[in-house]
Amino acid sequence: MTMRCHNCFLDLTADAEACSNCGAPIATTSAAQATSVQAEITLDKSETDQPVASSQTPPFAIFVGLVLGLSLCLAILAFNTADDVAHGYLHIFPVAIITAVLGAGFMIPMPSIWKKIESRDQNTSVQRRVLVLSIVFLLLFVGVSSVAGDAIGAMGKEAGQLLADSAERRRLGKDIAQVRGSMQGSIPAQIAIYKEIGPAVGRFDVVLHRLAIELPIYDKKFPAQHSNTFTTLRWVETDLRRNDLLKQEIQVAADIEFSDAATQEQLWKERMQPLRDTEEEYAPSEY
Repeated sequence: MTMRCHNCFLDLTADAEACSNCGAPIATTSAAQATSVQAEITLDKSETDQPVASSQTPPFAIFVGLVLGLSLCLAILAFNTADDVAHGYLHIFPVAIITAVLGAGFMIPMPSIWKKIESRDQNTSVQRRVLVLSIVFLLLFVGVSSVAGDAIGAMGKEAGQLLADSAERRRLGKDIAQVRGSMQGSIPAQIAIYKEIGPAVGRFDVVLHRLAIELPIYDKKFPAQHSNTFTTLRWVETDLRRNDLLKQEIQVAADIEFSDAATQEQLWKERMQPLRDTEEEYAPSEY
């Protein structure tokens, strides 16, 4: 086996340490080449053995995305539930079913994604921070939605009750006014009419007292409607005064119902007529 001098290109034996022609050293060059080749081999091997970094990235983004999706679904469910409870009922709407299914879809893959994070990331402090922030955000989101749903539901219930009471006031007021408009004839006939409208007058009194409480509350929450609310409240107050007199008239009619005709006429003038005269002083309410 021979090798060639790198200086004068003379063929030399394999064990030659220097060129016999020009004296250039041979061993040093060969060792340097061998070292260079060995370094290249080592470098190539280390590059081949190194794992691909992208495949080992912890999937924090995926986990956070699942948490956000789950938080949104739970917030919608919490809002609807709180709103229904505030109204005094519990309805299951299609949107609630769809939201529950989506929430389950976000929640199911979360354990496996978290296991990947634990296996690929050894920084437990970062893992703990992500987990705590995710839980805090979820609870906060659901809590705020529940409070908002309860507040809106309570306001809706109050508005609904106010509208229902207002409609019932108009209905009862018209019915009682129509019946009283036909109160003519003898005292016994009028006593029978008083007896007939007694239940309606009692219900009218309940509705009016409820409106007397509801309207000032509504006025504070919706000051833009103050003019209409104030007008309605004045009619309600007038109705209450007239209805109090009407209840007294019904009581007088019940007291004299079984008296003889002369006694009825006398008590009618003494007890009934003053009440009716006082009632006439109030302007008729608008229904």
